[in-house]
Amino acid sequence: MSVRAVAVKIFKHGSVLVRQQHRGVPYARNISQCVRTIEQISPHVQKSTPITNTNNRNVLRNICLQISQQARRILIDNALNRFSFKFGTELIQKAKERGLYGNPVPLLGLVGITLASGGQSILSKDEELEGVWWEIRECVTKIQQTRDLISESDLANNSVKNIDALSIGKPIAKGANAVVYSVKRLAPNVRRSADENSIKDYPLALKMMFNYDVQSNSIAILKAMCREIVPAGSVLNSDAQRNYEYDFLKMNRYLPPHPNIVQIFSVFSDFVPELEDCRDLYPAALPKRIDPSGEGRNMSLFLLMKRYHQNLQDYLKSSNISTRTSIFLFAQLLEGVVHMVSHNIAHRDLKSDNVLLDLSSKSSPLLVVTDFGCCLADSNASLTIPFNSYDVDKGGNTALMAPEIIKKRPGTFTRLDYSRSDLWAAGAIGYELFGVVNPFYGNKNVTRLSSMSYKEEELPDLPENVPFLFQRLIKNLLSRDPNERLNPEVAANICQLYLWAPNSWLVQGQGVPTHAEILDWLLNLAVKLLCEFRSKDFEEDISNSGYISYPEYLLISSFLCRAKLFNIKSALEWIQFNNF
Repeated sequence: MSVRAVAVKIFKHGSVLVRQQHRGVPYARNISQCVRTIEQISPHVQKSTPITNTNNRNVLRNICLQISQQARRILIDNALNRFSFKFGTELIQKAKERGLYGNPVPLLGLVGITLASGGQSILSKDEELEGVWWEIRECVTKIQQTRDLISESDLANNSVKNIDALSIGKPIAKGANAVVYSVKRLAPNVRRSADENSIKDYPLALKMMFNYDVQSNSIAILKAMCREIVPAGSVLNSDAQRNYEYDFLKMNRYLPPHPNIVQIFSVFSDFVPELEDCRDLYPAALPKRIDPSGEGRNMSLFLLMKRYHQNLQDYLKSSNISTRTSIFLFAQLLEGVVHMVSHNIAHRDLKSDNVLLDLSSKSSPLLVVTDFGCCLADSNASLTIPFNSYDVDKGGNTALMAPEIIKKRPGTFTRLDYSRSDLWAAGAIGYELFGVVNPFYGNKNVTRLSSMSYKEEELPDLPENVPFLFQRLIKNLLSRDPNERLNPEVAANICQLYLWAPNSWLVQGQGVPTHAEILDWLLNLAVKLLCEFRSKDFEEDISNSGYISYPEYLLISSFLCRAKLFNIKSALEWIQFNNF
């Protein structure tokens, strides 16, 4: 441990001890006023006088002050010795004396002057580079926020409040708890399009939740289905939600907008309408005013969101994608997981049909995570929650439930840790992305594994065309012990580095780059991002032009907005150790 670290610890703990001993008792900051000299001691005082509690405190106080003063002196000398000053030593001596007796302003002024003049820094070189990158990261974040990443239309500024403002087309998808229709903003004197399923004519999607139990009251509906609106944090700040009746919304966490999280433009409750094919698709969810045999309530929750082309499950069945596209999609999936974990939210129902794709760019599909109805987003809890009875909800989709969750049994001190459960599910989806049957689903030719009892050596191998690095990465994410899995951010960094980093960094034996080299690469990546950006409306085929596509821009910007030099270096160390 360095002298500086020892001095800081002594000063810190000495000050705390002094404050605890003399809480509320004023004392001089100058040690010369606190320690009495021999001449000040009265000659008639006997040295054999018993020490009282007060005297004991005074002795301890003086000792601690002397230790603290000595620690301050060591710290200041150590700090000043790190700089080369080009002016008189008298000014330095005065700064040291004032700093020694509690006035740090002159000392800080000298440090600032020295830093500005190119002197040696009190921080380590790596810490300085991390600080430089922090400034650049903040700049990239602000630029990204101004690139219209949140709003795909004017709906973000003119939110829809009811169904009457929408023209509803054909049904897109139906699940156990909701149905999704294609919609567009209702414009006056505009007829319905002949192709009501065209994403160009109907660029939005309306998700209607099935309501069987909750009374037809807006507040009651929103309270019962509040998990569904977790990705809608950007639209929950209107004046209506500031009413005291909506205080329950503060009980949940909400996700800020992110390129790999579904975009929700509006949330509202309204009467369930009679829509196309409703009697065939979901007759039981209809209210009795529409279908006498229906069991649904009159009102329900509606979510207006961006419309996507396909879910991941259907896309993989109908397309033969390249290995690079698989890696590109896997990187986006991990970025979505990182965003959720960083905001203490667990999806708990991550599967391929809860992942949507925007196929506007043929070579680079945009991936988003959707359907947060089973998520853990309690503002009063972290990703670790008590599990004292079977009444506690573990989440959905037991097939892709992480081992540390599904095998838990309730108990007085038992807790469920979701901090890396979504990461495990992402690893299982990785098999599907690389063209292999998900081992936890199985089929007629593949034996289904149970997440509760499988052994890691039972996991099937990926095809030979899959880079060995990703074979090791997916096996790591599917480790039974969550502590053996990579940190979600490091796992996402591995994918990003494989896509954008120099090839020499990925070769074993080449040595891990320094922080300065990593920073230089990040700067070049940021410049390329800002200079070669093409908007989402740019339709020219740029697959062979060298320019980045809009989904690539979003992926790189997500990486740059959260990247830390330390985590990137950890990812590079893991790559070089595992990429044989």
